[in-house]
Amino acid sequence: MASALLLLLLLLVLLATAATVPLPAALGPSPQLLEQLGGNVFAMQLVNVSAVSPEAAQTRVLCWVNTYHANHDARLHAIKRTWGTKCDKLLFMSDVEDMSVPTVKIVAPPSHDMLWQKHREIVRLLVREYKEEDYDWIFKCDDDTFVLMENLKAYLTSPPIQALAKREPVLLGHRMTLQWWEMQRLFEPFEDYDPEHVAAMLKVRDETRAKGGLIYTPGGGGYAMNWAYVKTLEANFDEPYCLPNDVVPDDWAISFCMRHLGVSLLDTRDSEKRERFHQYDPKEVYTKPHDEEAFDHKTFTSIYQENNWFSDHNGIGWQNGDKCCAPDSVSFHYVKPPMMELFYEYYYGKSAATST
Repeated sequence: MASALLLLLLLLVLLATAATVPLPAALGPSPQLLEQLGGNVFAMQLVNVSAVSPEAAQTRVLCWVNTYHANHDARLHAIKRTWGTKCDKLLFMSDVEDMSVPTVKIVAPPSHDMLWQKHREIVRLLVREYKEEDYDWIFKCDDDTFVLMENLKAYLTSPPIQALAKREPVLLGHRMTLQWWEMQRLFEPFEDYDPEHVAAMLKVRDETRAKGGLIYTPGGGGYAMNWAYVKTLEANFDEPYCLPNDVVPDDWAISFCMRHLGVSLLDTRDSEKRERFHQYDPKEVYTKPHDEEAFDHKTFTSIYQENNWFSDHNGIGWQNGDKCCAPDSVSFHYVKPPMMELFYEYYYGKSAATST
């Protein structure tokens, strides 16, 4: 009888403390972690970390993270403690040299409007300082991007991508549509800009307008480039169709430039059209309303005439809910500390490394 009572007491103690004791990693995330992740969990649970094949393990990725001085302390050490540990080379490209990280100083104006000029200098540095024999791919992202490197390497070593990368320039990321009016707006009034650059813009505008606009890859969710892409881009930087010295966003300027060379973007979604590279955080991509009637009917006749998620994906399409995210998703954008460490704990079952 005494033994039975003792067992009963032990069971009651275990039940009472179960909600406060973290679960072992093998049993899944703890209730506390799930609570901290909040609305991100619904999309995150759709994504798995891929097993690393021998071929993927041998694939070398140089990670280029765009940043600037105000974000060093808050974000860069978090990346170094989490997904950055899985890069074969991790470079933080900033406006100042900070040896505590460390960062690489890029000589370009440290403003968001001048990211195209910063991007050009970084690409030139990479071509000058690093070699194809040392790294197979270059992955570019922002300092608030969370990356599942195992999934990236698995995707890069998939047969279709490997076959393509061996014979032509390849850029892999989330695709969006630059509305023709947004492209044109940056060159108005036309007489204030280089006539050759305006002519290049008008050519692309007219060729893509019927389809909604120029398809490009936003940088926030990250994108991977093979060396053929990087070297081709660098070799054409000073051509008028690559808009040298213009104040334009770096992400669409790249696709604008390469389009003149006949290089188009690949559809990186899976067979069910679920995205692998995400321009927003998990909560946003899961819950964003998918309503084509949600526009100003007094001013427009279609949702594609406004700046919104539909016109941003005109000719591409997008999905939310359980169709938002491929199981082998690579990246999410707008993930800042401490959420970055929580994402890492969720996917890897352990806290971020303590040393940086």
